[in-house]
Amino acid sequence: MGLSTENKSTFLIQLHKSIEDFANNNANHIFQGRLNQLITYPPNGGLTKEESDSLEQLKGKEGLKSALRKIFASTTADVFFDIFNIIDGTADPDPGLGEWTEVMLVDKPENLGDEVEFLHDEFYATYWDWKEKRQNTNWKLDTLE
Repeated sequence: MGLSTENKSTFLIQLHKSIEDFANNNANHIFQGRLNQLITYPPNGGLTKEESDSLEQLKGKEGLKSALRKIFASTTADVFFDIFNIIDGTADPDPGLGEWTEVMLVDKPENLGDEVEFLHDEFYATYWDWKEKRQNTNWKLDTLE
């Protein structure tokens, strides 16, 4: 079993499109000073006044927009590559994050009903589980004290 060739190809090509689209959109937000549209993660994330002021200094700098687009795209691709290694079984999640028995991406059977739980529905909520487990306390993504 597994993903069909067509599903795998379509999925990976869509992933590249999404990486490019999001990197471009976020670089454009910074370039045009639309900082309130940058942060969607974590659930209560945001920029401090100091961070916003610093990013405002980047507004209108074309060379920086191009560099940020590449940095955003590369970072996103690195995350997906890491996750694909876990899904493929060539790497494991870090010890201490939870039990792991390996998974697979497979084509969805046509007769599958509504009993499927969706990862995107749980993704943002599990940030708080991650926050409890993380080791580095020198910085944080959320705005809670």
